[in-house]
Amino acid sequence: MRIGIDAHFVGVRHGGNEFYFENLLNHLARVARDGDEYFVFSYQNAARARLAGERLRLLPLTRRSVYWQRAVEIPWYSKRLDLDVLHVPFNFLPVFRCKKIVSIHDLAFLYVPDAYAAVERTRMRVLTRSSARRADHVLTPSEFSKSSIVDYYGLPEGRVTVVPGAVDRGTFRVVEGATVERHRARLGLACDYVLFVGAIQRRKNLLVLLEAMRILRAQGRHDVHVVLVGRRGWGADDVFRFVAERGLRDWVHHFEPLDTETLVALYNGAQAFVYPSLFEGFGMPVLEAMACGCPVVCSNATSLPEVCGDAALPFDPRRPEELAERLATLLGDSALRDAMVRRGQQNCSRVSWERSASLVEAIYHAV
Repeated sequence: MRIGIDAHFVGVRHGGNEFYFENLLNHLARVARDGDEYFVFSYQNAARARLAGERLRLLPLTRRSVYWQRAVEIPWYSKRLDLDVLHVPFNFLPVFRCKKIVSIHDLAFLYVPDAYAAVERTRMRVLTRSSARRADHVLTPSEFSKSSIVDYYGLPEGRVTVVPGAVDRGTFRVVEGATVERHRARLGLACDYVLFVGAIQRRKNLLVLLEAMRILRAQGRHDVHVVLVGRRGWGADDVFRFVAERGLRDWVHHFEPLDTETLVALYNGAQAFVYPSLFEGFGMPVLEAMACGCPVVCSNATSLPEVCGDAALPFDPRRPEELAERLATLLGDSALRDAMVRRGQQNCSRVSWERSASLVEAIYHAV
């Protein structure tokens, strides 16, 4: 079987979707059947540094425009290579005769529309509907997202398969205190802190985190700062305006996406990882934090209870006072903290990239 996979963003951007596809591809290379050929389409072969395995043959996409890639370059490759299956991320299916599989992470643009620019929201509404209905099969990372896709687009349940994300336990792990301190010193973090990792955008609901920390500080907890790690996305200006107007700069620290070694150290050094998101198709940073031995306080919205199980302290993402209460409880109870760390480690074992890659490989042969 000849299988094409669109990985145009791997090695170009760094975020949840990119991390998901990168790991999936690397593990597909390990479970590939004899006789199968994998062709990976990568913008200027940027994925080469991120992907391993002789079973993956990288082919360059010359232009950065996704529309050009999907309308011209990938159909051309598909015809020239005589592909049997084409797997694309997101929501723009090329026109070609081979079987098509699309990964749809979530439908956040429908449920929290004000978290997206109007043009982006309209584009996603149109293209995702078309892709979901035209695809021979749809992959999605959670039961919550599957239910949303089946209900909204009227698809048979059998055409949608849940392929959960996972965490690389060899990379995201507990590290020595000296390693943590070295990275903290390099970043100038001489303080205790709670951590958030993800795009700085409206959907992540960071104003609720900042308001909760203001409540804690008003109660006398001046010793704990906030560290935000992530690129600036839609609505980021609201967050930084809130920080400036309320004089929070002394205890709110923002870093653009960090290298993995530094990020692991920050997870290890945090008093807690807080994920206040309003909507998630999966929520990979939650598992990364748990694997690093960091206790998690997490929104109870959408897919997050499914991902966290009993390994996080849940809260209503619309109520900053409830988040403040959860943080106060966790910061003041070392026994609870230790219990949450143990539960987090156990929770990470429920999923693995090996199992997820095997699911995808089976779908390739079933469509």
